[in-house]
Parts: sequence; C-alpha cells; structure tokens
Amino acid sequence: MGDSDTENPVAKPLSSAQIGLYSSFVVPLTIVSLPLAAYLPKLYGELGINLALMGIVLLVARVSDVVTDPIIGTLSDNTRSRIGRRKPWLIFGALPLMATTYLLFVPPDDVSLGYFIAVVILTYLAFTIVEIPYYSWGAEMSGNYHERSRITATRESFRFFGFLLAALIPAISQEAFGVTELRDQVFFLAIGICALMPIVTILANVFVPEPKIPETPIQRFTFEQYKKGFRFMVRNGPYVRILIGFTGTVVGTTVDAVVSFFFCEYVLLAAASYQIALVGMMISAMMALPGWLYLSKRIGKHKTFVVSVVWYVSCAMLMPLLYFVPDWSGGGFIALQTLKGVCAGAIGAMAFSMAADAIDIDTIKSGEPRTAFYLATWSAAQKIAAAFASFLGLTLISLFGFDATLEAGLSQAEGGNTNLALIGIVLLYTVIPSCFYLVTLPWIWSYSLTEERQSKIRERLERRQIARHDDLAGVNEASMKPIAGSLDHGISDAGGSE
Repeated sequence: MGDSDTENPVAKPLSSAQIGLYSSFVVPLTIVSLPLAAYLPKLYGELGINLALMGIVLLVARVSDVVTDPIIGTLSDNTRSRIGRRKPWLIFGALPLMATTYLLFVPPDDVSLGYFIAVVILTYLAFTIVEIPYYSWGAEMSGNYHERSRITATRESFRFFGFLLAALIPAISQEAFGVTELRDQVFFLAIGICALMPIVTILANVFVPEPKIPETPIQRFTFEQYKKGFRFMVRNGPYVRILIGFTGTVVGTTVDAVVSFFFCEYVLLAAASYQIALVGMMISAMMALPGWLYLSKRIGKHKTFVVSVVWYVSCAMLMPLLYFVPDWSGGGFIALQTLKGVCAGAIGAMAFSMAADAIDIDTIKSGEPRTAFYLATWSAAQKIAAAFASFLGLTLISLFGFDATLEAGLSQAEGGNTNLALIGIVLLYTVIPSCFYLVTLPWIWSYSLTEERQSKIRERLERRQIARHDDLAGVNEASMKPIAGSLDHGISDAGGSE
C-alpha cells in the first residue's frame, strides 16, 4: 500500500483482487477452528486425557474469551502505526498462532492434562489476537452499503473453502499417502496451516490497503473505556438487533451440528452419506453467495437475512420425511443438506455487513472509532452462544436416553436405542434449531438501518473525517469542532435504543 492510500481518510473503492486477498486470510483461521471441535477430543482421548476434563477445559477457555476479546479489541482500536491499526496485529500474531496450533495439533506421546490446558489457552489467545483485528479491518475497508456486503460475502466464500480443505486434507492424506491414523492426519492439517498462514499474511498486508483513520489521542487502557464502550453499544438499536438475531442462528446451527451425525447414522441409517453431504453443503454455500449478494441489492440486507432464515427452516423441517423413504434416505440427506448449505453463507455475510453499518452510528455519535471493540463483543457473544448450544444439545440428547455406544439399526429389544431417544435426535436436529432461527425474525425484520439511512450517516461521517484530517494537516483549524446538532437529529431514529 502506497503513502497516498494512507493519506486519504475516506476508503477508496476496492478491486475484486484486493477483496479476495483480504478474504484469503480467513482460510487458515477456519482450518484451525474445525479440528478444535471435530478431531482434538478424539485425538487427546486416545492419548489418555479424560474426555470430561477435556470438555471442561475447552469450555472454560472459550468462556475466558469474554474477557480477552474486548481487551484485544480496545488495544487494537488504540494502536497507531505507519501501516495502520489492524495490520500489526496480523503480522505479529501469525507466528504465535502457527506455533501454538502446531503444539496443539502435534502433542507428544506422553502428553499431560497440564500440557493440554496450556496449549489450548495459548492457542485461543493467539487466535483472538489475530481474529479480532482481522474482522475489524474488514468492517472498515469500505463504508459503502453494498460493497460491505461484497466484502463479507467473499470472506464467507473463503471461510467455507477453509472448511472444505479441513475436511479434505485428512481424506487426501489417506488416499495419497496411506495415512489412516487420526494423529497423522491432524499432523497434515498442522503443516497445511503453517504453510498457508505466512502466504496469506504477506499477500493481505502488502496488497490490500487499510483505510486511514484520523488520528485521535491514544488513551490509556482503563475499565472506564470498557464501561463507556458498552454504554454506547447497548444504546445502538440496530447493532443490538443484529447481534441478538445472529446469536440466535449460531445457537440453532450449533445444536444442529452436535446431533447431525447421530441423525444421519441412527435415524436414517445412512452414515456413509454424511461426509458427502458435508462437502455438498460447503460447496453450495460458496456457490450461492453471489445470488444472495444480488438479492440484498434488490431488497436490502435485513430482508435477505430473513429469507435465508426461512430457507434454513424449510430444509430442516423436510429432513424427518426421509425416515419414511429408507431406500432414498442417504441420497435425500445429501440433497437436503446441500440445499440447506445454500443459506449458510448468506446468514453470516449479511449479519457482518449489517453490524459494520451499525458500528458507524457509534463512530459518528461518540467521535471514537471503536470497530474492534464492537466486533470483539460480537465474537465473545458467538463463542458463548456456541458453547451454550453444545452443552444444550449434548445434555438434551442424554436426557432422551440416547446412547452413542449402541449399534445403529437395532430395536430396543435387540439392544439398540429406544424410540424416545430417536425422536429426541429428530427434535434436536430439526425442530429445536428451527425455533432458535425463527425467534430471530422479529428482531431482524424491524432492523431500521436501511441503505438510505446508512448512506446519510456515511456522508456525514466522511465529512467529519475529512475535516479532522484537514485540521491535523493545518489546512482548516476550525473543522475539528463538532458538527451541528442536526447531525444527531438526523440519525436518532436509526441509532437510538430500540
């Protein structure tokens, strides 16, 4: 990025290549996150770590993000450097994340619980150091209503590509190198992460500009900053609405994911179709995002979010019908799971884009750029929601009497699970996630920050940024004075507490 880029306080239009290079950074982050949930419990369980203790460690480490995420966000917001506020965190955080990920994915033979606790905490911390500034950078790359959706949609495409790689690397290592042990397959994942991270870090930081934020005095980190940020946040009506709405979908999706394999194996008796269905879901999520982006330009982001929620619920409620067509249950599961994936990327893309729009309200009212603080709170809320949903799904499935050690396809008299247990799996895979999705609709439907209102806010915000930039350059000393009271009057309907 040249000096001319850093001198302009208003973000310039971005090329497709720049958005793609920025989005590529999410691929290794995604590959890190999937094995944490899917592979490591089994890997460390085989090495002698108690599963119950492992679950407690993972839960406590994730809950601790409620504290660390806003701290990292505030520190990133207050960072000042020649290359920006976000890039230094990505550059200096990439190496610790590579190191801790390798230590976590490639444990020694005589691994102890203390080792597991240490590397999990360090990995989560390194992940937060990189993740919060990265997503904050994306929210600040453009102030344009539709270009923000383009950025988040492209990033979601790369995120699902990361999920696809995380699923395919073990399979490829098995087919190409004859690697059958889970420990060796996870080793290949660690190597893939360590190989990709330096490449995408260099590409994103060298070729993608970070918008110049007008200089403000750096404040010492205090608890007062915490309280001040939260006071503005809870009064930001559109942000609160999209936060609640997206959190509801995270809970529903996580409950769905926890029991999805059990539904496929024990209810449909089609375990062989599960991996194929996952691949189909990821591919359809990537391919459908341009269509959702087009729809958002026609009807708006919040209505597109609503359509994607209805799409998910429709696909989920069709799943139980596959039980009555056993000859087609495997193929039907692949088809419906692929169709369900069509909306998966849209929900995240619209939610992040809407959140970035809502953060502008705080910036213009408070006069302080707090993007990372907002997204850190957003991240912490999603992590807590996912942890709660995992606990809810596993607890409820146990209360229904399901036993994963019993063979699928056997009746209770033959030593299999009870009908009540199977009904419980169906409810947890279809009805309960759909309920969490549906309760988000009132919050999202009344989201008030439309394209017209957001454009007015951006115009006024950019005028303020230009005035502050000119004042710092000695061009217009008077332009640092607050904009007239009509500014707040013009956005009060969008930004007030709802």
